Amino acid sequence: MVEGARVLILEDHYYLATDLQAALQAAGAQVVGPFGDIGEASRALASDPPDCALVDLNLGAGISFDLPQRLRQHHVPFAFVTGYDRAAIPDEFAGFTQLEKPVAAQKVADVVQSLLAPQQS
Repeated sequence: MVEGARVLILEDHYYLATDLQAALQAAGAQVVGPFGDIGEASRALASDPPDCALVDLNLGAGISFDLPQRLRQHHVPFAFVTGYDRAAIPDEFAGFTQLEKPVAAQKVADVVQSLLAPQQS
């Protein structure tokens, strides 16, 4: 259930970030962020880990897997939200969900629901 879940968003494109935020809030989620840089998102993760996260790979300075690695260390499920194809994602993250931009609102809610499902059983 998405209702009440805390979902961290890391996305540097304002319109994409606000679209993700709106879709999640419409589904009843509490949005952490959205954050446009890894530093802000990392601080939020360290202070109060979210239930799950949606993570852009390229925040303008090239592809980075810093936040996904930190999310994994904190056992926070996440999905990539990116325009890159699967080949851009290292094997260590091969099993993670990837959403292609632009993402439909219902798809965002469905993916968050699937990320939360193991926690709710």
